[in-house]
Amino acid sequence: MAPPDAWLFLPPEVEALVPSLMARLAATGQETDPLLEASERERIETLVLEGDVDGWRGYLRATTEAVARAASRDDTTRATLAAILDDQFILARAVVDLDPLDQAARRQLAGLVGR
Repeated sequence: MAPPDAWLFLPPEVEALVPSLMARLAATGQETDPLLEASERERIETLVLEGDVDGWRGYLRATTEAVARAASRDDTTRATLAAILDDQFILARAVVDLDPLDQAARRQLAGLVGR
């Protein structure tokens, strides 16, 4: 069994890329909201510093829902986010078994990658 903090060693694509991509996905025009990006970055940082693997998986599922619901015309951003999130679920299997909610999120992501 993997150590309880093994999830912290998953690749940092979520930390590095997701905040700006989520801000871009939420943008109504050309401008992204820097406050939204900063808030997302802080949310992720708090999870990394204070959270656990269940909190991380919850974050991945919640972000999957947000990406699926986003009414964006930017299919490239949606597909990039979906690929990053799905990669995290795939890699998380090395440290924890995915539960049915995780599997449902992965199915949802599969539909977004192809758009």
